[in-house]
Amino acid sequence: MIFRSDHYMLRAKHNSSFIILGLIFFVISAIITPSKAQIRKDIIISPDWLQKNLNNSDIRIIDMRADVREYWSGHIPGSVYLDETILRWPQGGIPGKLLPHDVFLRLLEELGVNEKTTLIIYTEINNYRATYLAWALDYFGHERWAILEGGFERWKKEGRPVSQDYPEIKPGKYNPKSRLKEEVRATREEVKSRSAETILLDVRPPEFFRGERSNWKRKGHIPGAINIFWASFLKEDGSWKDPKFIKENLATMGIVPEKQIIIYDGQGLMASHTYLTLKYLLGFPRVKVYDGGFNEWSDRDELPVETSQ
Repeated sequence: MIFRSDHYMLRAKHNSSFIILGLIFFVISAIITPSKAQIRKDIIISPDWLQKNLNNSDIRIIDMRADVREYWSGHIPGSVYLDETILRWPQGGIPGKLLPHDVFLRLLEELGVNEKTTLIIYTEINNYRATYLAWALDYFGHERWAILEGGFERWKKEGRPVSQDYPEIKPGKYNPKSRLKEEVRATREEVKSRSAETILLDVRPPEFFRGERSNWKRKGHIPGAINIFWASFLKEDGSWKDPKFIKENLATMGIVPEKQIIIYDGQGLMASHTYLTLKYLLGFPRVKVYDGGFNEWSDRDELPVETSQ
């Protein structure tokens, strides 16, 4: 009996060793294995859902159309107007950089937002002003947001309620519980020293990429970049093309989920739209926005630019 007890004890120790080794292997694998795709269907919400939740105190509806006069003329009930330009200010002399963390949180508080609030963002149809705010929220660690499918044009076309009243908003108290997500934002130095395996996407119109037009002192693009116009992922009505179709076309250019993707344009607006497309609709796990963009890059004379015809 003693022998049998010792035998079972040895087996137990042996099995425990395998369990421990297995756990160690699992942890190491989790560390070295690239993140899996994270397709999120909840980032696009339907007009039906929003209409049913207009009185939901846990959401804040944000109107980001181009002109405040459109908001004055009529907006989704309860929505507050936010001018996209307020999200950006000069940094080190470079215009159009994202607000610092503390200023951004102060803005959220004035919108009546706290860390538990879900922001529902809309523009005219589906453009980059809404996605820029979404990307900024991602960067600052606020993951509770969604884009209204079809924007205000679809909302109005379907005969849904419209108001000219301003919402009564009490400033919120935001208690940040998460770190800045540096994995979604790229710096100039990171773009400059990127590896050969990193994909650099320039999502400006082709004529800017080729150097035929420019808003900055130099023309062209960052060497090594691939040009894909941000709106090429969309249908004429502003809705997204079939994700499978988009993904297959990207693969023909070597743009696959296994790669690190850095996206840029002038100053992050168009890039944020492609960020949302790749990261959340297609499930690319490693996507960053270089919001300094060609705006910042072209100002540094020591940094190279290329033109192409």
